[in-house]
Amino acid sequence: MDSSGKGSAAQADAEPWREALAWMLSLSLLFMLGYSASNRMAAASAHPASWHGPWDAAVPFWAWTIWPYLALNLMFPCTFFAFDTVRGLRAFAARIAAVQLACFASFVLAPTFNVRTLPQPDGVTGMLFSQLRAFEQPVNMFPSLHAAVLLLVWRAWLPHLRAHPAARLAWHGWCLLILISTVTTWQHDLADIAAGLALGGVALALPLGRLGKGAGNKKPAQP
Repeated sequence: MDSSGKGSAAQADAEPWREALAWMLSLSLLFMLGYSASNRMAAASAHPASWHGPWDAAVPFWAWTIWPYLALNLMFPCTFFAFDTVRGLRAFAARIAAVQLACFASFVLAPTFNVRTLPQPDGVTGMLFSQLRAFEQPVNMFPSLHAAVLLLVWRAWLPHLRAHPAARLAWHGWCLLILISTVTTWQHDLADIAAGLALGGVALALPLGRLGKGAGNKKPAQP
């Protein structure tokens, strides 16, 4: 590897926030456009299915959990700036793109709908529900993109909390509350959450070890 390659790779890792900003904007745009388009196509389906079961009927509606539910929308863009190296950033971005595209395809090819009559709370909490429902149709249930992205975001911050047991425990608890909120807001059924977590687990298992290795990291050709 020549010195210029080393220099460019070192500079990229020294300032990963520049690429993080590009990935954050690009994948946020992919989410907004892909989610909206797949919702419209799924809503036009004549025969949407449902994974709602008797166990879902026992899940209570807790209006206040819309706050942790929507908190993921703030945590998601921030997570792109959690990486010290471009390699880790690119692996995270690839996994986010993979779960987004997989969910969009599922929403269109096998739409599932929410069979429950959704309550409308009062006050600021009710306003948050109204804004959420204005953006998404109740035909994007399975798998839960919220759960899949949450798993990736949860995993991305763990290295920073390795030396802080209390903060690490609080992080686990907060992410668990967000996961619970996906069902207590009646946005998803339990099967949706299981499928979303499975999808996120598959994304974490993707062999992305070579991402971020630029031309400067290539071995010179043998004479």
